[in-house]
Amino acid sequence: MVESIALGEPSQGFRQLIPWAICPFTSSTRVLLLLVPRTKISENITSQYEMESMSRLLLLTVLCAIAMQGQNPAVTEILNNYGLSNPGTVAQGAIFIVKGTNLADQETTTLQSVPLQTNLRNVQIRIIIGGTTTFAPLYYALRTQLAGILPSNTPVGTGTLAVINNGKTSSTRPITVVRSAFGLLTINGSGSGAAAVHDQNYVLLQNTNATNPGRAVILYGSGLGPTTGNESLEQSGANASGDLTSIPITVQIGSRPAQVLYRGRTIFPGLDQINVLIPTLDAAAYGCNVALVITTNGVAANVGTIPVSASGSTCPANTPGGANSGVMTTQDEVNRWIAAGTYTAGAVGLGRSTGYSIDDFNGGVTTVTKQDSFSASFTRMGGADLGRMLRGELPASYSQYLPNVGSCIVYNTIPADPWPQITRTALDAGPAIVSSGPSGTAVAERNNQQVGGLTYAARNLANTYVNAGQYSFTGSGGPDAGAFAGNLEVYPDLVVLNNPEEFKTINRANSLTVRWSGGDPQTNVQIQGFSYSVSNLGAPIGAPTVFLCLAPNNAGQFTVPASIFGQLPPSGSFTSSGLTFLVRGSIAVAQASRGNRVSIPNIDYGTTANSWSWAYQPRYQ
Repeated sequence: MVESIALGEPSQGFRQLIPWAICPFTSSTRVLLLLVPRTKISENITSQYEMESMSRLLLLTVLCAIAMQGQNPAVTEILNNYGLSNPGTVAQGAIFIVKGTNLADQETTTLQSVPLQTNLRNVQIRIIIGGTTTFAPLYYALRTQLAGILPSNTPVGTGTLAVINNGKTSSTRPITVVRSAFGLLTINGSGSGAAAVHDQNYVLLQNTNATNPGRAVILYGSGLGPTTGNESLEQSGANASGDLTSIPITVQIGSRPAQVLYRGRTIFPGLDQINVLIPTLDAAAYGCNVALVITTNGVAANVGTIPVSASGSTCPANTPGGANSGVMTTQDEVNRWIAAGTYTAGAVGLGRSTGYSIDDFNGGVTTVTKQDSFSASFTRMGGADLGRMLRGELPASYSQYLPNVGSCIVYNTIPADPWPQITRTALDAGPAIVSSGPSGTAVAERNNQQVGGLTYAARNLANTYVNAGQYSFTGSGGPDAGAFAGNLEVYPDLVVLNNPEEFKTINRANSLTVRWSGGDPQTNVQIQGFSYSVSNLGAPIGAPTVFLCLAPNNAGQFTVPASIFGQLPPSGSFTSSGLTFLVRGSIAVAQASRGNRVSIPNIDYGTTANSWSWAYQPRYQ
């Protein structure tokens, strides 16, 4: 059943449910999100987030420190108030923020009520495009952040912005004014993650209040485009924007186009809403974090997510291990990809590795290194072996490629690629992929490698970033892959419980029990290692001998039998320049989570996952 929503302007209920971001991202104030069911902007607005009946959320004012007076203002950043993206680019009529220092000598403690003034506490924002000068109506003024509306009559083009504080003018900052560049409001106020979306009853969507195909929902943000009314006054009656049908807009939910019922101002100056109908999604696309992608006048907004269920009010819950039921491919999908002759895959992953290295020249001192990673890859594959790869068919020479769960296998030579006739091309998914989680935000930047082509990896990532909790991933899209959003639940770390000393020397005549805790309870733990022989000069003799064991995580331990270790060559040594070098092999304990499937435009199969690994350097004797 299709719900009815006014096409020409917001209904009264829509007009009353107003989202707002009141406090800036500064050290002197707390950042809190406002979803205020108010009809008057002059009502007291508070900054403690709390929920009441009928989604009533209100804010209590956070008093900010009074700024020191007399210093020249300086502007460091210009952003859409909600999207916090496309720095320096603002749409006509959009609410935007200016960050910097000494922007206001006297800070406001509430939002300015209508009529909005262009001079607030002796602070002004001046914009010059070509020969036209405009001043922004202001909502608040803080020492390190201002918020206002870019007047709709500001010409499109490039120019400068400056802040005037008590007669002192900052240096100018470049600004680009465009007709439309929407910024989507998200619940956490960061511009990513779950969007602040409401249903037809004006209730915030969440996992237990998911929407369904054919239902209408309300999106909020700013930057749809210019209006002809008075932007300092309430946007109602003769001053209302109406449906801004002249602004081209597309909304995709789970990679499916959504019908736009209304796009225009709320009653609050600069604040926009978009009413859409939820489309029918692919069966695997329903979930609690379905990608919401909005484009206005050809400019992509920040990507958010929305809970959508095929039916009922609860979105498909993650199974243990962080995987949705739709993580696996279907036979129909495989058949379709094989018929197409090409297959595209995208993977976004988090990782944590712990390594133990031994300095034999310093009494066998052990150094422990922990490293976290965030990376992504996007690949197009084709070739004669594509069908066999997608069907999982192994050549006849591969009597067994992987061990059965609860057992081990030894490779006397490193297995050759079972599908050698596969072509692989790295794809461009945009400048960066962003991760948001319990420890903050990480950015995997695009790198063009000489070998392998495009890769995405976060640089200098702290080794405390990957922790248990919920993560969201967003990509703005590029030539080969569209904008997307995905999620992942990371379980507590897989932790090896053995004393590291047990791995310094491994007697090949004995079995060894490896013990662990944590990790993904639904996937297998891998125990793998290798050893190799060397010549008198230290050169490896032949290929290393490798073993691999698989064990269910919930077993908590696995014993590698002596019959496996016995097939590995003993670790040798060699002498050079009067020094004796001890050769060490490897043993590692690792696990990859089941992960989630994510819908990425132009990518056949997208996934998010994480992994853990523990690596040691034993001498096999």
